[in-house]
Amino acid sequence: MRKEDIFDHQVATLVSMVQRLQKTRGMDKELEVRVRNFVSFELIGRGAPDVTARAMGELDDAEADLLNDMVHHCSQTFYRSDAVWSAFAVPVAVNWHMQHHCRYRINCGCKETLDELALGIRQCVGAQAVFMDKRIYSAADLFATSPRNLQDHLQQLVSGAPRLTAPLKSIALHSSSEPPWRMAYFLGVEVGDPNSKRRLQEPGVQDALQDYLHLGVDALTKPNPVMPKPVIFALGAHGETVCHAPLYLQDAIRFGQKAMRGYRLRQLLEEISKEESRVTLFYSFNALQYSLDLLLSGKWLAFEMRWKLYRDEAMDEFFRDFETVMSAGAPDTECKLVCLEFEEFEAARAATSVNCYRRKKT
Repeated sequence: MRKEDIFDHQVATLVSMVQRLQKTRGMDKELEVRVRNFVSFELIGRGAPDVTARAMGELDDAEADLLNDMVHHCSQTFYRSDAVWSAFAVPVAVNWHMQHHCRYRINCGCKETLDELALGIRQCVGAQAVFMDKRIYSAADLFATSPRNLQDHLQQLVSGAPRLTAPLKSIALHSSSEPPWRMAYFLGVEVGDPNSKRRLQEPGVQDALQDYLHLGVDALTKPNPVMPKPVIFALGAHGETVCHAPLYLQDAIRFGQKAMRGYRLRQLLEEISKEESRVTLFYSFNALQYSLDLLLSGKWLAFEMRWKLYRDEAMDEFFRDFETVMSAGAPDTECKLVCLEFEEFEAARAATSVNCYRRKKT
């Protein structure tokens, strides 16, 4: 049989299984496992989802969504003979500043503190075990990691390898050329029973995890064996560190990127509120970028930023986020929201005669 015939047969097999699974509305668990195993083999065994990608084009919208959800699931959840490994991440927002010419660079957290956080997560979730990587990662690098490399990396975490040799790219937080707010991530793995439900993102579990989030902050800012002094604050730096609850990997990346919008808008509000008591926030939908273009304008200052939207977001979410940002960043500043069409927004932007973070010309 020719390679082309084998490939076409595999595509037809996957399409047929997904269509039958969709008709049962996901109730046929045996068929669901077969689809999952097929997709997992493509992602991890072959390392390239060629058959899955081709099958997507032969399915209707509902069927394609089902297969796409399975791909996302198999990209961060790995089934072993006696356990399930679920990759998760802990988003930590940092806003650090320098004082007295201090310089800092940190590429890992305190292992003992992260082990304590892992224990807390295990107790809340009821998992067999939880392991955390002390290195720091960016959203882009975690998102770009292939399922095969991610599984190899998690295997090293579970086995307790003394050195992590898998090719996962980590980052360092440092004092030069960095934006005011950054989102760093700690990577971890939850080891669970194959027949048990994954509970990390259940509301009750998320509430219980709030008691342990200070450990995510401590891992970056408290003394540790690698850096016997507090990592940055003893060096003359100051700032904020906010640890968010752990989520399964793809959801953690998405949450972190959404949260960054609010932190950066809050930064702009804090800056403009130093000089302005009343400001106007113009916003306009940018269809090409699928985002909201924002222009924060006062009498003397104006700032602009882009608020990236996600597929399932509604404008109500933006308004809720804005109210939260206002209460945290500039509670005493009066801010008026004004929606503009694209041409009107460009005119308002031109009228300020200002680039982002620069004063208006007089």
